[in-house]
Amino acid sequence: MTIGFDFLLIALLFGSRSNLGVEYLAAWVLILGVSILAHELGHAFALRRYGINPVVRLWMMGGMTMSGFALTPRRALIVSAAGPAVGIAIGLVALLAQPAFNQGGLLEFVAINMVWVNLWWGAFNLLPIAALDGGNIATSAFMWAFGERGRTPAMLFVGLSSIVIAIVALAIGFTYLAVIVVIFSFFNPAPYLELWRILTGGARSGAGSAGYGGSRRSGSVSGAASSRPEPRRDTSPRPAAAVAMNARRQYGEAYLTTLGTRAGDANLDEIERAPAPLLSEVTAMVTRRDDAGLASRLMAEMDPVAAFAIVARLVDAKRVEKVIGELKRSEAAPGRDEALLKMQIGLHSVGQFQQSIAAAGALGSAGDAASALLVARSAARIGDRNLTRQALERVVALRGSASGQFAALTDTALGDIARIGADFKVGELLSQLRGQQVS
Repeated sequence: MTIGFDFLLIALLFGSRSNLGVEYLAAWVLILGVSILAHELGHAFALRRYGINPVVRLWMMGGMTMSGFALTPRRALIVSAAGPAVGIAIGLVALLAQPAFNQGGLLEFVAINMVWVNLWWGAFNLLPIAALDGGNIATSAFMWAFGERGRTPAMLFVGLSSIVIAIVALAIGFTYLAVIVVIFSFFNPAPYLELWRILTGGARSGAGSAGYGGSRRSGSVSGAASSRPEPRRDTSPRPAAAVAMNARRQYGEAYLTTLGTRAGDANLDEIERAPAPLLSEVTAMVTRRDDAGLASRLMAEMDPVAAFAIVARLVDAKRVEKVIGELKRSEAAPGRDEALLKMQIGLHSVGQFQQSIAAAGALGSAGDAASALLVARSAARIGDRNLTRQALERVVALRGSASGQFAALTDTALGDIARIGADFKVGELLSQLRGQQVS
């Protein structure tokens, strides 16, 4: 758990508005901190039920419990509701105990504010405002009821509700609530962007299908003139940016086997279990559509979990193609090849197989055997036999060189390739790779 300086500063500012004495001001800060911590621990304990170890941070005007994992809608609803439930329960207990402290002084001040903070904060968090628990509960409820089809209606509902609440708050003079809606909109702009898209008649940006170079020598991106048949469209479910636990495990396995020694001291357990860091600057760059900044950020990122979080945000924001283009143009930039590999690995792990292949294609001749093997895995997942064979041929050609030393035929890799079904050529190439590994 961490306590941000911004949280203490805002708590002191609010307490100082009431002209409290030093001991009352200290009590107020303690009451606020304990109450919000209890709220966040409600989320944290709910997550622990599902085997996830979250990180709790008190910041700005509240707190945040970060896990870095996506949950099923039902579980997400339970986790989101657990925080307000704990706070409201504490508030009700304090309300029942309050008459015992009605003799004035510091104890009465503590009792009154324990009731006010916990009940008010719990009820406030249940409002369907973007980035608050109420908004998350509403989104989870829509998706629980309607599946992935409920995502857009949920965002429209939360966006409209947030705007209406802010307008009503201003109309009745509750400026503080309107300010909170505006501030939190920067941390979760998706509902407002979706609402704007609907109002303006804009279209969603589709996922492109830039091909992976079939040429063993160059590995360049193929255009429309390629003689290779276009792979079948990937229709697998699209995970959310918070990325599911199974996707994190797949990412960790692919990250370690594809990057090899370049992965540093990372290990699978850390990648799978570590909570995703708070990347507010990445969210801001996504909102501004600063694709060059996002490309630079990914090149500089050394933490595999943070890199995965960046890729997942790009998927949700439909900025993958743009950032791949920026990375392709940054051929001489330090960390560019590793950034494209991170993109390829992350996209494969969350089921964006076409875009994962496009990221590998942008590597050109810099793509090694490990990258080519991951292309084969992605191609097999979308049922493209020709591309699977071409990629495996490239792996065989590079496997004996220094650039191919990390092309590991793990159980997960073989499982992906097996999805292509019986194929004599693929089987022959895999046998050659096994022979290279033994030797």
